[in-house]
Amino acid sequence: MKLARVILITFGVLVLILGVVVLFETNTLKKIAGLASWLILALIVHDGIIAGITFATAFTLRKAGRRVPTVVLAIVQGALVIASIFAIVVVPEIYKKSIGVKNPTVLPLDYGPSLVVFWVVLAALAAVGVALYLVRSRMRRVAAVR
Repeated sequence: MKLARVILITFGVLVLILGVVVLFETNTLKKIAGLASWLILALIVHDGIIAGITFATAFTLRKAGRRVPTVVLAIVQGALVIASIFAIVVVPEIYKKSIGVKNPTVLPLDYGPSLVVFWVVLAALAAVGVALYLVRSRMRRVAAVR
């Protein structure tokens, strides 16, 4: 097992080094700086906003009168994470389209309204999932009492 770990770690480090070499050979310093700033911003958004909202939601649901089932909490947190990931992916397109592009076929869609529609559908699916789980668990409890 130790030999396998050493081989996998060595392979991973070599692939990482190859990636860095290719990055610096194929891009300008301006593009690399832009990538670095995007990665730092993504880290801040994830750790500062997404994780905070998910934690606050879980904390609030846990403190909401009675104990919230773990499955309900998982469905709500999963929906929040998916919504956040889509926002991280789509918000740059919304911004870029708002400042304009040289080629209008690069960003042909209306990304803002599409993101809102996606969030609404995701919230509806999460609500249906929670409702189905609660109905099913209630039916099991009623059947167990009989």
